[in-house]
Amino acid sequence: MAGTDSFNLIKLNQLFLSCIREDNIVDLDSYVNAYEELSKLFGILGSIFGFVVSDVVEKIEILRDYRKSPEGEHYKSIQSMISYEVEKKTTDNKKKASGARTLLRLHRAMEFTAQLMTDVRNAEEGAKMSSITATAYNATLSKYHPWLIRKGVSVATYTLPSRKQLLEKIMMSDDQSKVEDLMEAANLQRQMYDIIQKIYETEKLLNLP
Repeated sequence: MAGTDSFNLIKLNQLFLSCIREDNIVDLDSYVNAYEELSKLFGILGSIFGFVVSDVVEKIEILRDYRKSPEGEHYKSIQSMISYEVEKKTTDNKKKASGARTLLRLHRAMEFTAQLMTDVRNAEEGAKMSSITATAYNATLSKYHPWLIRKGVSVATYTLPSRKQLLEKIMMSDDQSKVEDLMEAANLQRQMYDIIQKIYETEKLLNLP
């Protein structure tokens, strides 16, 4: 994975745009490539989300391995992957992490990044990233984490840079036209999240262990 200093918001938006076809079918290869770019944002946030970065890297590799496997044709899209694993009754496979379980972890984290980008875009110039990040985390990803991790994130948020410094790190200014790219990224992620959420709800897979 490339270094965090190479995070490119415009590239991220282009990658997410390439994921969804007109019929809302989500291409798995494109999704994974987009998520690889998105994961660099966690790296920019520093050690506070280091555990998320390592988990995302692992999940990306699992999905890529499925695509390379003899069953790879069944993993061309998120919809085909879920249908195949539901049919084969492997979604909660205890011996090997299923594609459905693996994707669910990425899916949950995307809700957080979409919320974070929205909140950064809407915040005032001098706003503290500690407060912005804590609010977004508590509303999304925290509900899937045990108390110890939630406490650690709560403490670590105070080491985050200011909103202005974060924008500089991702090579953005506070210019309104630039900041709107954050809103586009958030909206694309929400669109993706809603599509995948509906799939998991329909198949009753939201609580995979």
